[in-house]
Amino acid sequence: MPDTTTTAPQTDQTSVPVYGRKELPEHLHHLRTTTELKAQRLKPADGQQPVALLRVYRRGHGWGEFPLYDPAQAIHMRPLSAKQRAAMTTRRTCPECKEVRDQVVHQACNQCRRRHQQEQLDLNARTCVWCRRVSAAPHPQERNGQCTPCWLHRRPRQHFEEEQRAILSRTCPGRDCEVVTATDEEIAAARAAGTWRGPRWCPPCADREKRERAEQRLADQEARERAEEMRRRTVTGLTEWARTVLADPDTVVLDTETTGLHQQARIVELGVLAVSEDSLVDTLLNPGVPIPAEATDHHGITDDQVSDAPAFEDVLPRLTAALAGKRVLIYNAAFDIDRLRYELTRYHVERIAQDRARQVSDTGVSAGLPEQAEAGAEAAARAAAWIDGMRFDDVMAPYSTWVDEWSDYWGNYAWQPLPSGCHRALGDCQAVLELLKEMGNGEATKSAGTR
Repeated sequence: MPDTTTTAPQTDQTSVPVYGRKELPEHLHHLRTTTELKAQRLKPADGQQPVALLRVYRRGHGWGEFPLYDPAQAIHMRPLSAKQRAAMTTRRTCPECKEVRDQVVHQACNQCRRRHQQEQLDLNARTCVWCRRVSAAPHPQERNGQCTPCWLHRRPRQHFEEEQRAILSRTCPGRDCEVVTATDEEIAAARAAGTWRGPRWCPPCADREKRERAEQRLADQEARERAEEMRRRTVTGLTEWARTVLADPDTVVLDTETTGLHQQARIVELGVLAVSEDSLVDTLLNPGVPIPAEATDHHGITDDQVSDAPAFEDVLPRLTAALAGKRVLIYNAAFDIDRLRYELTRYHVERIAQDRARQVSDTGVSAGLPEQAEAGAEAAARAAAWIDGMRFDDVMAPYSTWVDEWSDYWGNYAWQPLPSGCHRALGDCQAVLELLKEMGNGEATKSAGTR
């Protein structure tokens, strides 16, 4: 126990003195913890009270208090059997040096660990940092861990690099200038005084650098002004476009809800809203397939809700009448147009199959595979004709440009999600009208230079 002096010790609620590891008085150095007693094959006697408490900090456990007992009052533990002594000896035997230690050895004893560390340090001192060649003796300290061949090979390059740095330090940093503006002695003195700030400029180069920086600042300012002017024109154009489509009575907004985002996704809800906010089409559709749970989590439409809903072909005449001759606005038009194309193709494939079936029934001649392939091509052509006969406009692209959130990854304006969308067809149509009104106010949310 260390020999240290201390003031009156702290006491806990049982009035047993509490000491820190370095605060234990000299006359109590003979006290032992239960672990230390166990190492001597001793244990506290029945009713033996601790003389003091030792307060220590253990990593991962925090502060703790451990009782200290007088070994003179302790009793001997039951002698170990031969099997227990053999097991204890085995656990305390180092697997490497085969020496029996005072504590349990897991992989290697402390002496072996220190030997391994020293061997690794010696090996590192003899290993070249470049070629990794191991020498018989440690490399000199001035070679910075390099073997003789690497040091001789790199020394000329180091001299050359040092000379180049010295030349750059005493030469004007101006473009194509070789005027010496400081001596090596002046540079060394400035570095020693802590006033060295790099190579000094000669007067002509300093004037030219100042002039070029002023010109660059002026050019940057002009570029910013041009960008701001271009942004103002863009915002003005988008504002006029939004006002135009809102003022056009032949403008409608279309939106769909589907069974997913894959290529075979079916439409489960269809909505068409006029700019006057009159509902032209608002209906659920029976897709003929189960609605996945992730799609229901998005829009809330379940299989039970669409079980009695009409099919797409039942609503197609009303949809065609609502869109014919109108300007149809869609947020992310590519997706909704693909869903409409897919539904139209399926519808025409069924129509063509029915016509072929009636033809076979009337003539008794079966249709072959080439005729089936032709039917698919004909159905796709009919769907394309229906799509081409409409005036679809995408709202997401102009709205994303209006928001002005630039994406360096895509090299374009980042696509914006539909604000305040409720993920139902007619509600999303209403959200499109709201953002068009916002664009029609003429003030974009961001300006050039804030990207």
